[in-house]
Amino acid sequence: MDRHLLIAGQGRAGSTLFYSMMQHALSGFYLPDREMPAGALLARPGNTCTKRPYDIFDLAEIAKQAEGRKQLDLIVTLRDPRDILTSRHPAVPDDYFYSADLTYFIGGEGPPRKVMPGLVLTHLAIVEALRSDLFPRGVFLLKYEHLVEDPDRIQSMLAEGLGLEFHAGFTGFHRRRASDSLDAAMNGMRPLEAGRVQKWRAPEHRDRIIEQFTSFPVLHNIVIDLGYETDTAWFDALLAEDVAEPVARMQRRAGR
Repeated sequence: MDRHLLIAGQGRAGSTLFYSMMQHALSGFYLPDREMPAGALLARPGNTCTKRPYDIFDLAEIAKQAEGRKQLDLIVTLRDPRDILTSRHPAVPDDYFYSADLTYFIGGEGPPRKVMPGLVLTHLAIVEALRSDLFPRGVFLLKYEHLVEDPDRIQSMLAEGLGLEFHAGFTGFHRRRASDSLDAAMNGMRPLEAGRVQKWRAPEHRDRIIEQFTSFPVLHNIVIDLGYETDTAWFDALLAEDVAEPVARMQRRAGR
């Protein structure tokens, strides 16, 4: 039976980066040059691979369409929620792109609109997928941090776990000419940047993190469930920094 690899999960979690690596290196699969829903290619003969984060909400229908046609495998993209919440997109230069409740929709007529499900609902959809019986061979969980830290290890795990064959290494992905839509989603094609991990710690993002985690306390549970923290001590420290900074500024001014 032909296969379909479905890449879905959190947005702004490296799905375009990973898909570009797959386009560069994966053998025996058709990979379209743009993001598109899996359902659009399930009737296509041969092995296929698609990337669309919001397919995570349509898995039951996708599995129904694939039954008897394609062996369906799911690769879920994940990332530290704090980095997702401080992500930027060139189409929305004046605002954070991805929030706990909603994220921007780009496409169609008019400017980007903040109408799509955000981080919390997407996380719940991922949890539902893991608990379902739609993928009896299991689900491959792909953390952005692991991908940029050691892409060779991820490639080996995919080869072993999903029985995939590769004709090139992931690390050379940036030498492949990407489509304009994929290039824009990555803010430009470039080699791996491990420094983009934990960018949420930059001082300019402090207010953003405090606002999101105060407004949506469930984010603490998600961060812990995904293994990025073991408790909320990091947030308490961030709040302490937020209180201490104005005091420090006043002291510096008084010492002039």
